[in-house]
Amino acid sequence: VNLAILDGDRVLNLDQITGPRSIVSMSWVGRRTPFHCTSNGKVLAAFLSEAERERLLSSPLERETPRTIVDPVRLRAQLAEVRALGYAQTVEELEEGLNAVAAPVRRVDGEVIAAVSVAGPAFRMRPGELPGIARITMDAAAAVSRRMGYAERRQSVGGR
Repeated sequence: VNLAILDGDRVLNLDQITGPRSIVSMSWVGRRTPFHCTSNGKVLAAFLSEAERERLLSSPLERETPRTIVDPVRLRAQLAEVRALGYAQTVEELEEGLNAVAAPVRRVDGEVIAAVSVAGPAFRMRPGELPGIARITMDAAAAVSRRMGYAERRQSVGGR
């Protein structure tokens, strides 16, 4: 589990908690990664202003693996989906054999200021299981957001 922020055009991993399994990923703390091929980065980019998002998408996007999305049109559509679903996922986009999901952390005014992600080996986090892991991740990110003073505003039913 990682906590990350956007630092310029890259994602900066601030903290990490590793699981008890014998096969774990390396420490990501302090590491900067591309925004376009990480679940944290996709969450952070998705919730930027349109102008900031377009600025990020205007730079060349490097291919890290055969699955990395480097087409700005395709990535733009994926970021819109992230906003609609409330989470991002990556399937072997940063590193082969590594999958991840992430959800936004909001401050009191609702602005997304960080992302929480869960990453692991592809054999443990299969693509079909990612939406379920994402729900748990979204719950964790919402709990962090509430501790920071954010109160989700729900739509009323029937205009009430």
